[in-house]
Amino acid sequence: MKILVNNKAVDLNGLPILENLIRQLDLPIKGTAIAINNEVIPKNNWNTQQLHENDQLLVITATQGG
Repeated sequence: MKILVNNKAVDLNGLPILENLIRQLDLPIKGTAIAINNEVIPKNNWNTQQLHENDQLLVITATQGG
C-alpha cells in the first residue's frame, strides 16, 4: 500500500496500522507527533489506527539543539 510520509511516497509492508509504519520507518516513539490527513493521532491510538491507500502523514520529531 502506498502512503505519503512528509510528502514522500512510502510502501507500507504488513498490516495497514500506524504502529507498523512507525516500526518500518524506525521512528522514535518519544518526541514524535503524527497527523494523518491533517488530524493529529494520539499516541495511545497508534497501535489501532488504520492507514488507507494515499493517506498523507505528517511526522514531526523533536530534536535537541543548542
